[in-house]
Amino acid sequence: MPDKRRQKLMKEKVHLSNRRQVIIAVSCFLLLSLTLAELEAFEVVYYFSRTHEDWELDELILGALAALITTAFTFAYSTWRYNRVLNEEIEYRVKLEQELAQAQKMQSLATLAGGVAHSTNNYLQPILTLSRLTKKQLPEDSPVQGIMDKILLAAENAREVLAQLLRFSHSDNREMSHCDLLHELSKHQLLYRSVLSEPDLLVFELTDQPCRVGLSTSEVSDILLALITNAEDSYPQQMGEITVTLSADRDRVILQVTDQGCGMDLALQARIFDPFFTSKDVGQGTGLGLSIVHGLVEQQGGSIEVESAPDQGSCFTVILPSVPDEQPDDK
Repeated sequence: MPDKRRQKLMKEKVHLSNRRQVIIAVSCFLLLSLTLAELEAFEVVYYFSRTHEDWELDELILGALAALITTAFTFAYSTWRYNRVLNEEIEYRVKLEQELAQAQKMQSLATLAGGVAHSTNNYLQPILTLSRLTKKQLPEDSPVQGIMDKILLAAENAREVLAQLLRFSHSDNREMSHCDLLHELSKHQLLYRSVLSEPDLLVFELTDQPCRVGLSTSEVSDILLALITNAEDSYPQQMGEITVTLSADRDRVILQVTDQGCGMDLALQARIFDPFFTSKDVGQGTGLGLSIVHGLVEQQGGSIEVESAPDQGSCFTVILPSVPDEQPDDK
């Protein structure tokens, strides 16, 4: 932090009442010094030392030195304690400012993403509709059929990206829903395996306790699919094992997705939840998957943590507050 900013914050943190206390303390010190001078305190001390000539000079020096050290230590401790509290207050305020700036940036990105997605979707819909009509009117053995399939595939992929943008931009307007993570993961294991090149390498370790959370079934799918595909992408060549673990801890539900892929360094970990950030090649990733996961988890009052190191794999831990059983399931 720049020195000028720290000085400014220190002045703001030292309240007027504290300044008055400092002024009073300094005034008392000066008044005490003048009083001792008027009372000729030093002469009194000298007279006392002369009337106790049995005291050795080294004893007097040691006593004075002990008093000096005690005073210095007390002053140093008080200064250190005050600086520590002041620094903690400054760091807390800076952290709040950073969080506010990040929230404002995310809001701006969400507004921009929503506008772009709506406008682009209006242009994309005629492409999809006309491509499907053209494909139906073509003979089955027409060489254009393959071209139309590629056009439709590209348009469908584009529509999925736009759907992610819309979910990202409208995340604050979602309706309240509830579901049981244990039920969803047990029911849709085939779905989650189907998105992987090696379905058998996806392992589920599920608790037998209810894991009700404030998410809809589609939001659970978004989170799981994003984390699972991200784990698969961490294997640069041949895919390895991916483990999905679900557990319940009092009033929390803990979901973990672990891989043994390439891992991430600290610089990459600091950016993985930023919207539109991706470590993939151009055209191979939107950079929205993990940011959507982060947004959904944060809205529930939960948290997502990452443990990773280069060449040592990664573990994404999603912690969500549990929902009471009386809430109806999302259908």
